Amino acid sequence: MGMDYYIEPKSENEHEDYLNFPDTLSYFFEQAGGYDEKSIVSQIEKILDIDLSIFQKTYNAEMEFEIEESDSNPLNENDSSSDDLWINTEDLIKKLEEFQEKIKINNNYFSQIIFNPYNDDSKMSGMDIEDIIRYQKENPLTLYPANNGIVTEGNLSSSISELMKILEHLKIQNTKQIRLNYM
Repeated sequence: MGMDYYIEPKSENEHEDYLNFPDTLSYFFEQAGGYDEKSIVSQIEKILDIDLSIFQKTYNAEMEFEIEESDSNPLNENDSSSDDLWINTEDLIKKLEEFQEKIKINNNYFSQIIFNPYNDDSKMSGMDIEDIIRYQKENPLTLYPANNGIVTEGNLSSSISELMKILEHLKIQNTKQIRLNYM
């Protein structure tokens, strides 16, 4: 089982249940960690001229321990606390609306995305690091993700709409902030 995003509404109740984050968007945003600037997210940010970094503002309960350790270590002055990871619900809705609008205006954006046409991750899994580096130099498209259909089959737009409905429902319930949990 991989890691997924979840939505944590900010409330007085410490045992509030997490809400499901749409699976397609969860997979979409977590790719940034594995492919960096070659991820589909990073490529779309450049193509659509949009900043989606708000979705990389994630919380993991294991961070609490790391933050406590860094508090006792003055060398880590720039570390953010878990309180900095709360996102205004309205701000997230506005970002999603902007994202949807830019997709609508540039409805052929996905044709500009570079994919790995070989999906050869399994081939590289048995290689040592030197062989992987050599293979990637010989096959530079291996540095890009394979086309999983999220953007080319229109799944991204429907997943954005799904998340907007969840956030609108939270807004109606007067939930002013949420935290994106990654676990």
